[in-house]
Amino acid sequence: MNALRRLALCGLLLLSAIAHAGEIDLPADVRAEAQILRGERDSYWEKRLVVRFPEARRTLSTSDGLLDARAALNHAGHPQLWHKLGIEFMGRDGRGGKAYGEYIHTGTARELQLAKSAVAHMATAADMDNLAVVTKRHGLLTVTVLATAGAKSNAIRTGVDAGTYIEGSEPAGTINILVLTNIRLTDAALARALITVTEGKTAALQDLQVASTYTPAVQATGTGTDSIIVVSGIQGPQASYTGGHSRIGELIGKASHEAVIAALGKQNGLFLPGSQRFAATTETPPKAPESLRLALLHLDAVPGDIAGNRARIEAGIGEAIGRGADWIVTPELAETGYNFAKRIGTDWIAPYPDAWMSKLAAIARDNRVALFVGFAERDAKSDKLHNSVAVIDRDGTLRGTYRKQRPVGSVEAWSTAGTGGAPFVIDGIPVGVLICADTWRPEPAARLREQGAAILLAPSAWPPVDGMGPGDVWERRSAETGLPLVVNNRTGREPELDFSTGESVIATGGERRFVFAAKQTRLFFVDWDRRQGFSQPAP
Repeated sequence: MNALRRLALCGLLLLSAIAHAGEIDLPADVRAEAQILRGERDSYWEKRLVVRFPEARRTLSTSDGLLDARAALNHAGHPQLWHKLGIEFMGRDGRGGKAYGEYIHTGTARELQLAKSAVAHMATAADMDNLAVVTKRHGLLTVTVLATAGAKSNAIRTGVDAGTYIEGSEPAGTINILVLTNIRLTDAALARALITVTEGKTAALQDLQVASTYTPAVQATGTGTDSIIVVSGIQGPQASYTGGHSRIGELIGKASHEAVIAALGKQNGLFLPGSQRFAATTETPPKAPESLRLALLHLDAVPGDIAGNRARIEAGIGEAIGRGADWIVTPELAETGYNFAKRIGTDWIAPYPDAWMSKLAAIARDNRVALFVGFAERDAKSDKLHNSVAVIDRDGTLRGTYRKQRPVGSVEAWSTAGTGGAPFVIDGIPVGVLICADTWRPEPAARLREQGAAILLAPSAWPPVDGMGPGDVWERRSAETGLPLVVNNRTGREPELDFSTGESVIATGGERRFVFAAKQTRLFFVDWDRRQGFSQPAP
């Protein structure tokens, strides 16, 4: 019994439950329709980009060779789905991953009522929702590139890295590029286009400074499982050459380069230097040369609204940068909201660092600002979940995470307690990080003081609650350690808890020097001179 038959018998029906289809706008003159079909298999997402043509198109595919295609397919499966099927079938005939991909290829052709030989195909573990679509035009010429890309686990440098037999293995990091043209391409032009596309892809990896996964000291040229499909148009004039000296080759190269950069930004959080720089403002309050400006993002985080909270955080960071901030601190669980787990669960939490964290690193790098961001962390090795703060230095270096040592109640039952940690050195200053209830007892702050911390930052989600603090906890920790304690609280309301009375506090020497509160999201600023203490910048 072959692998395809076994897949069917195991009940892996081809996207039997399509959640919805998303249409993609393409230029009219490439004469194609594209949509993303989304579904689920074994509780994992499965998505397909299907591009259809009204007539047969001469096509060159690195998976199928030359064919007269009526459709092109880019099939995406969740990484764990590829892994699961790869293990299940690799031991039987060595074709686990490939059997799965071929099954999807065959089933998609059947759905489209086409021969399998009329559907060009490729596969990936990159999320199809991170697809990049780029169109370039010149005169009568149109080129559209649709690309998915992942390069964090499988990037290689051809000519340096060793090859291994991968027939049938899952695509662990893949750059897939589909090229559509409006004009007719000869078979020779289709073949030459593969070189042009590859040059554009490699230039994108070079510009993004993507290193080989296997030889990190060298620049990557691609991944070990990249695929390309080039589809000829049907209009005149006909092109017989698509190299960089031709106009059509220029468009193919530029569109491929731009699409790969955009796709890697979405999938892996890789961005060109300077691309995440926020515009400067002329309203920046003056600051003494010896001072650091701390921005406290007193955020109204919506529980479970990950995309919305990320956008709010990025907007707050941009505003803080415009006001001259050096360090920017969010509240506890700013990315997720506090009571997120009961709404959206925890399966979605990606191993740290995920693409968004990499994007924040690019923002920190391009704006020369340090970030302290509250988020839900999945440990990449242990798979344990933590209520954490990510610390990102001014050069974009991910310094690591601090994990909350004292998760509170059933709301934080998803979180594994951290075991402490050392100060992070930012701007030459040892910074101790605590999260909310970690300040309830004196030991965590005392340990950080013993390890040389010069300041304590405590992202929190802690409104005044009778019998539950915070009371004078923060003042006592500052008195006991002799260190300034900066508490950045949150605001807003969740159905289970009202945070709108929460206070952000600067405590030194056992006293509250500054107290900030607001009913809505707001930024508060303090300037810190290690010799002179804290002051508020002019409005």
